[in-house]
Amino acid sequence: MQTVGSVLDRRGGLAPGFDLLRIVLAVSVVVWHGRAIVNNEITRVDGFFELGSYGIIAAFFGLSGFLITGSALRLRLRDFLLNRALRIIPALAVEIVLSAVVLGPLFTDLPLSNYATDPQTYRYLANILGLIIYTLPGVFAHNPTDVVNGSLWTIPHEIVCYGLMSACVLTGLLRRPALVLGAAAAVIGLGFVFGSGALGDPVTLTARLADKLFVDKASRLYVAFLLGIAAYLYRYRLPYDLRLIGLAAAIVFAAGAFDLTAVTAVPVHPFLNLVVLPSLIYLTVCLGVTDLWVPALLKRGDYSYGIYLYGWPIQQALVALVPVRNTTQQVLLALPCIVLFAMVSWHLIERPILGLRRRFSFVAAHRLQSEADRPTDAAAPGLGGVR
Repeated sequence: MQTVGSVLDRRGGLAPGFDLLRIVLAVSVVVWHGRAIVNNEITRVDGFFELGSYGIIAAFFGLSGFLITGSALRLRLRDFLLNRALRIIPALAVEIVLSAVVLGPLFTDLPLSNYATDPQTYRYLANILGLIIYTLPGVFAHNPTDVVNGSLWTIPHEIVCYGLMSACVLTGLLRRPALVLGAAAAVIGLGFVFGSGALGDPVTLTARLADKLFVDKASRLYVAFLLGIAAYLYRYRLPYDLRLIGLAAAIVFAAGAFDLTAVTAVPVHPFLNLVVLPSLIYLTVCLGVTDLWVPALLKRGDYSYGIYLYGWPIQQALVALVPVRNTTQQVLLALPCIVLFAMVSWHLIERPILGLRRRFSFVAAHRLQSEADRPTDAAAPGLGGVR
């Protein structure tokens, strides 16, 4: 039987499908956010609700769980956390600083002296630490929404997921995949318990925290991440079967086309976590290990993180500058600018960090060695990497 693990091994542990998926998901986030930025509306879209607001980020987290589990198994915990910090924080910090010291002064309604002395301007830098602040003083005040970068909402949850992975390393759960699946099932089950109202209204701090973790939209991120971990641990037992891939795709498609939330009275996100996420993560992993065609431009670098980071603020800037209120037109206008910023971020910030990671990162060492081995006339700065 062909398995996800056997297919991945034939690719030498790296597969172009993952590179393409990251780009597709990042661009999908930009497209989805266009509606929120242009019309201040992000709750739902007619058709494919789950595939949009629910599925895109969940697939990202499932992919992340799958990809970094191998790193967590190979490395000491200290090196694993350093590896993740070097990959995430530098690019994030640059985007936050640019937003505060360049974007803010350009688009604020306040006198620059007032903007520079407003405490909110300096509090915005706390985003680097995962303490999310969405607005800057007077910035985008006349846009449909004044949120400077709505994409940052996932950063604290990504930090929590790294905490989950650390706990798995410390407790030996990565050697007991059944318990990882059990943890995912527990998050889903607790979502139904807390979401049913059986424990009363979420008025206490503990109850509100439980609501955020198990019932609200963030719950899918943790379930997806845990399922991604489990998929990697079970990769040699997880079938790579076109029939199962087709079935998983059909379930995900049906979730969007027929709006499964309309047929249930139970809490929405726990229901989707149970019904849709296993198929979505299986589909994501199988596509990732598949030898998909990747455009030549995308082979020169991993631009997905930069697209995700810069998408929202660039879209906001264009809404402020150009009187375009059609979502499709706005996205088409913004995408070239976003990709350009993502390329600059990769080649000037993210890729150089790979040099610091190569001692303990298989992917970083592989990518840098691949670049060194390329013929001089074919070489170009910045081969790919993983987030």
